[in-house]
Amino acid sequence: MSFDEPMPLHIVALFARTSFLCRKTVTESVANLDLTESRWRVMTYMALIGEGCTQQMVAEKMQIEMPSLTRTIKQLETTGLIKRITDTSDKRNRLLYFTPTGRARMNDIESTLNAIRNELYQGISEEELATMVRGINKIEHNARQLLEKL
Repeated sequence: MSFDEPMPLHIVALFARTSFLCRKTVTESVANLDLTESRWRVMTYMALIGEGCTQQMVAEKMQIEMPSLTRTIKQLETTGLIKRITDTSDKRNRLLYFTPTGRARMNDIESTLNAIRNELYQGISEEELATMVRGINKIEHNARQLLEKL
């Protein structure tokens, strides 16, 4: 790989391809749980943020629009994996919680993610992973700063 190009955007393309392949691997791995990519991703973000989070919090963290998220949340609610409860302090907000079935499904997702992570990171040292994370975080930070200037 050469960095002599004026703007080596092939790195950005590599990020996109890698992200796609990783998401596809997870989606195919959880297909037996009857979960689409949008469903397992929403559930994963809910778990990361914490139960009782708002739909807006999930949308912001996932960087998606509310209509897309609302559609997926309705599907998850219909299948009995999550429940939405109106926030008593602000009736405009709906708080998201896992049902017992949803918690069990989330445990299955986490187990699958751990197994996939172990295979994906095979042959990569902790030091190499840490270096990649630092570099990617810097690129993300720089991209955000560029966007603010535009």
